[in-house]
This record gives sequence, structure tokens and C-alpha cells, in this order.
Amino acid sequence: MSNTIVTYETFHGSAKKIAEVISTKLDCKCINIDTPFEAEDLKNINTLILVFNFRGPYTAQLTKLYLSRVKEQLKTKNVILVGEGLFSEKEFPVVADEIYKNNPSKTFNKFFVNGQLRMETLFPEEKALLKRFSELTGMEIKDMGELDLDMANKVAAQIEVLINSTEFNQSSELEDNDNMSEEKTKWICPLCGYVHYGDTPPDVCPLCGAPGEVFVKEEA
Repeated sequence: MSNTIVTYETFHGSAKKIAEVISTKLDCKCINIDTPFEAEDLKNINTLILVFNFRGPYTAQLTKLYLSRVKEQLKTKNVILVGEGLFSEKEFPVVADEIYKNNPSKTFNKFFVNGQLRMETLFPEEKALLKRFSELTGMEIKDMGELDLDMANKVAAQIEVLINSTEFNQSSELEDNDNMSEEKTKWICPLCGYVHYGDTPPDVCPLCGAPGEVFVKEEA
């Protein structure tokens, strides 16, 4: 998919592994946002997939910096966020929606992959924070979680289905129309966050298979 690119921010390598799984599935370019990659490089890109550890302070800071650089370009792009972290499926949508609020795009979708914590890979600052947390709470901090590459492969397959779906492309076309009819309603899948535009919700969610009747109508 030449008009799609996967970008990632990583310190311990997990986000990179997930990004590579997705880019391999989609047969598209994969690039670290730390490398020289100017905003104008997005000129011929239709869909931007961003993979990052949303709980990592360093990756979060660099991700925000990158988004600020390409903020204007994002308004005309389809953006897909893939968050990697520890057992935080409930928290990630809140973070992702805040990112979208600050960096609006043509279309927006989000996915999550379970991550891991390996003490020996942490930076001194991170270890110091965890040590302090352990002292305050009395909790032992140790290795936890495993990077769920099976989940990453499933997410990659879901993204492929999403990008190739009629619903996704119809949403893109509708967003391209500055004079979008007021009759077109925004419907959101409560299970995966997929967005559908139309007078009625789709029969089924093309991403997760949820029935159309569970879609939530976004109030104006």
C-alpha cells in the first residue's frame, strides 16, 4: 500500500516490533519518527499509522512533538493510532481521543496491543521512578507481561480489513467534501471505535463485526 505509511516511536523495541508486523502485513514503508522525516514527506501519503508506547514518558513526549510538526498535514490524512502498553485497554481510548482532539484528522481509528515490562531494559530515570513508587506503595516491581505479537498480527489484519473496506473509503470521501450534507450522521462502534457516516448505521461493523444496532449516534 504505497499511500500508507507506518511510523513508530520506541526506546525498548516493542513498538518497533509491532510496527514491523503491521507494515509487513500492509506491504508498506515503516519508519522511526526519530529519523529525518519532514512534514512534506506526508504529501503523497493517504493513511498514517502511528505506533507508540502511550505510557512511556519519552515516547509520549517525542510522539507529541512529531504530531505537532505534522498537525496541518494530518487534517487531510486518515490516522490510525496503535498503542502498546500494559493491560491498559480501558485507558488507551482516553489517551487516543485526546490526541485526536489536539490533532484532528480526516478519519481516525485506534487499536491496542498488550506490551511488557522488563526491568533490565529500563533507563536509570525509569528505574528510579519505579523504585520510588515501590517504596511509597510497598509493592514489588518486577518483570511483567509479554509483548503480544499474536495480538499485533490480529491488529494488523484488522487494519488491513479497515483500510480496504468500503465503509472506510466512504468515510474518507465524505470527509473530503467540505460541504458534507448535514443529513449525514456520524455513528460510532462502541466496541472498537470505528466511525461510520450515513443516515443509518452499517448492518455490521466492518472492523470488529458488531451488529449495526449497537452503534452510537454522535449528537451534534
